[in-house]
Amino acid sequence: MQHRLLSVRLVFAAIMVLAFGYGIYEAFSYAYLAKIFPLYVSLVMFVLACINLAQEIGISWKEVQESGVGFVDLESDWDIPMTTVIGRFCTFLAILLFLYASIWLVGYSISITIFLVLFYRFLTKTTWGVALVAGFAGLGFISLISRLMVIDWPSGIIQNWIQLPWPLG
Repeated sequence: MQHRLLSVRLVFAAIMVLAFGYGIYEAFSYAYLAKIFPLYVSLVMFVLACINLAQEIGISWKEVQESGVGFVDLESDWDIPMTTVIGRFCTFLAILLFLYASIWLVGYSISITIFLVLFYRFLTKTTWGVALVAGFAGLGFISLISRLMVIDWPSGIIQNWIQLPWPLG
């Protein structure tokens, strides 16, 4: 009788707890204003990762006790063709390269806003309204962070020629 309490989900949850725990540890080495954002993000994510780890342990233990034969692997038996995997990988790689190129050309604020709108509209297949709300919420968030933490986002080549108002420039 093979008992498998470890699953991919359980190992991933444990790695997330360790990663965000390290994020908390590392944030304390930063200067005061520089540590605020990474520390609080790491703290919140650490708590959520601990909750997830506890749930995964509970699920694994319950399945082992109920089945009597060990942990049941819930992975499916289907396989995605390698051409599809490579195609999707190349698509996402091209999207990231386009994002970096647009940051270089037009700057961070505008590029992230456009990226979020296009990502929500075409990759997640939401409506234009939801995509625009997500894009402008992202712009609002990075504007708030830049104002509170006095962060200058990278400006692009075009922004060096054209002066834009505060949230965009």
